[in-house]
Amino acid sequence: MKNIPTDLLRTFVTIKDLGGFTSAGELLGRSQPAISLQIKKLEALLETQIFLRGASLDLTEDGEYLYQAARQMLEINDRTVARLKGENISGRVRLGIPNDFELAFLPKALRSLARIYPNIMVEVDCAISKVIYQRFQKHHYDICLVMEPEREKEDRDDRDYRTDRLTWVVNQGHLADSDIVPLVTYPQGCVYRSMLEGCMAKGERPYRIVYTSPSLLGIMSAVEEGLGLTAMAASVVPHHLTKLSEAEGLPELGSVSTGLYYREEELSVASRHVLDFLRAGLANLVPHPILGEH
Repeated sequence: MKNIPTDLLRTFVTIKDLGGFTSAGELLGRSQPAISLQIKKLEALLETQIFLRGASLDLTEDGEYLYQAARQMLEINDRTVARLKGENISGRVRLGIPNDFELAFLPKALRSLARIYPNIMVEVDCAISKVIYQRFQKHHYDICLVMEPEREKEDRDDRDYRTDRLTWVVNQGHLADSDIVPLVTYPQGCVYRSMLEGCMAKGERPYRIVYTSPSLLGIMSAVEEGLGLTAMAASVVPHHLTKLSEAEGLPELGSVSTGLYYREEELSVASRHVLDFLRAGLANLVPHPILGEH
């Protein structure tokens, strides 16, 4: 009877949960080649292929079965070790995050965190980046994610931020033609709005703000109903909406930097684990194509 080593199962589950070999390696403290070798060992042991070969990380039928079984096996293993050795990482972590990124990757990251560290409680607060950062400075959060205009020089750890192109977003086919560009935006103070209005002011097309909302749900509802266009970071645009290129006669919006802020010396053990999962979530955001680009 063969036995499956739990370290191979943990590597496999982590790859699937975080969406990449590199991110799994960062979390598990292994190099990408070492992670790949573990998957090869697992496939050789089970005499089956678990990942479909190609650019994506889709699982084979055997891989799907193994994923569900591996999660259960690891949960039993981790509960048993924690109970017998008295090791049980717990704590409360306060997190501030922009609305867009809450939907884009946070639920998946926290679900993965909860499987491994069920006693870490994450309190999430969502607002525009300016408000989030002001609250962070007042020590309301242990960690926050903030969106800012792209910096000319970046001195942070490259795991702590990502740069995204800002793109036009519309509900294709539901926006009436107009000489005046109708804009749907967040309130004053949002980086999207300041960059959007700045670019439009430099261009030749007139515009007007037709709808303002402090919530992502309000913004998306207005765009879905065809009230106007909005601007978002390319990696967080919902798939049911359309991203327009500048070929549509709209000005280029530039790029934004989305980064993590925390006080290294104040991070608890629980906060450090949350930070690891947030870094992995940022690294695995993948934008869908822009209309008019190939």
